[in-house]
Amino acid sequence: METETDRKLTMQSREQDIYNNCKVLDITGTLLFRAGTRRLEWYLSRNLAHRIDANTIQLNFVNKGSGRQNEPFYLQEMQNMCTVCGSSTNLTMHHVVPHQYRKYMDDKIKSRSSHDLLPVCTLCHDKYERHAVLFKQHLSHCFSAPLEGVGWIERKDIGKGMRAASTLMSPSLDKIPKQRIDQLRAIVNEVVIQNTDLFSADSQALISQYQFGVGVWAEHSVLKELMSMDVRIRGPGFCTHGEIIVDVVGHHRTNSLMCHQCKEIAVAGVPALVASWRRHFVEHAGPAYLPNHWSVEYSCEQN
Repeated sequence: METETDRKLTMQSREQDIYNNCKVLDITGTLLFRAGTRRLEWYLSRNLAHRIDANTIQLNFVNKGSGRQNEPFYLQEMQNMCTVCGSSTNLTMHHVVPHQYRKYMDDKIKSRSSHDLLPVCTLCHDKYERHAVLFKQHLSHCFSAPLEGVGWIERKDIGKGMRAASTLMSPSLDKIPKQRIDQLRAIVNEVVIQNTDLFSADSQALISQYQFGVGVWAEHSVLKELMSMDVRIRGPGFCTHGEIIVDVVGHHRTNSLMCHQCKEIAVAGVPALVASWRRHFVEHAGPAYLPNHWSVEYSCEQN
């Protein structure tokens, strides 16, 4: 199975600015938070606010909370430049804490995710992701959490049918003994009939024309679809790499495979996992243009 290290890492840049730096004021004129233009339009379209200028709106109601008034990081004007090298072109949005972990964290942590979304140019992003893959592999070993996940179901019959179909579609089929060809056709017939529900509606219509599947091997479209099926599928108990790690850390479980760093993360809990990814980014990407107030130890939970 192809892994992240096998694939070429390339990042696609964004065409528009990452930060719009629009302002949302409360009814008294105090800055609550900054947002993008779409967020402003959401308030305006519902008559919940009125426009002060092109990049500022003021709420028409008394808000319940204080927004981000006590959090300088979220009130500052953010720069549309790479936090690593300072470039203002070919920018991407980098998830300091990879989405494959954060999506399994509590909402009180996920709601603070913008602190860990930073602009990084495609070149710096690509360089850093190579280090990130190595860190994921390390976590995979220490937490017994394979990168491909656990709980796969091997469909050996599909694999057998795929190989038979591939041979029957081969240009050199005429070089194969007839007895072997008959065996391959029988394999395809059996696999197709036993797994008819896995095929498309069009293929199922074709298959139904063959009594007991005999002769279905002659339908190239059915063979091609069989060849494209997955031999491995996710079983009912499937868990992703990120899901396993967040669960282990969330329940403070340790094991004998863990290095000292990973054991500390497991004992300390999810905030320590967040901090470990922030620290990894700082140490391996070497960002020279981090926003003011950004910190490895910044609280990852909603107040």
